[in-house]
Amino acid sequence: MIAADRAGAACPALDEDHHIHSTFSTDAVSTLEQNVAAAQRLGLRVICLADHVRRDSTWVPEFTTAVARLRPTAGVRLLAGVEAKILDVSGRLDLPGDLPGVDRVLIADHQFPGEYGPVHPRDLRAALASGQRSPAEVIDGLITATGRALAQVARPQLAHLFSLLPKVGLDEAQVPGPALDQLARAAHRAGACVEVNEKWGCPSGRVIRAMAGAGVRLVASTDSHDCAAVGGYQRVRRILDEAFTAAEA
Repeated sequence: MIAADRAGAACPALDEDHHIHSTFSTDAVSTLEQNVAAAQRLGLRVICLADHVRRDSTWVPEFTTAVARLRPTAGVRLLAGVEAKILDVSGRLDLPGDLPGVDRVLIADHQFPGEYGPVHPRDLRAALASGQRSPAEVIDGLITATGRALAQVARPQLAHLFSLLPKVGLDEAQVPGPALDQLARAAHRAGACVEVNEKWGCPSGRVIRAMAGAGVRLVASTDSHDCAAVGGYQRVRRILDEAFTAAEA
């Protein structure tokens, strides 16, 4: 029996996919139409079509118009989202100023949000190895920036939370409990969704329990860049089993 059968409303629905990329993202291969058709074949009820933006992206109106043209799609509710990285410790996002028709803003830790701007994971790993930065400093900075980013936009969604940590040689287990609870409360105040992400296999069951305990809405996502991956959950199921089995024990 999977976690979704045991945990009730706290557990994200696995007939939804809240992070699907299309050819509006330069690293994806499937069109909006192909992603929607894949969702229909699988009987998904809700999908969020979300593509990467930067501050100078001009195609958002074209993207949201294209999503709107695909509504109503029989049996599938379509959401339009954009994914933006956190730029610095203030929580500033790499996001255009005008977001017409956007239902969700996906907040991503693609790079470390430093004091003066984003730091590439490779450079941060080197700084940790040399002792220029400490693990506690990095984790505190990431938590602080993520919490502040939640307050920057309406309808936020935390995309692949803590995916940065293994890239720089750290682990979610190193996040202190009080800091995790602080972030969970910030997510709840912001009305945010938090993904359980298939591609990156994060966040951990421990993080999921903290978010659920704070009343944060959890959603399942593949972070697919190819329609063949839409709605396919293996790592997500394992994370949810870990989270909710431990909660029941």
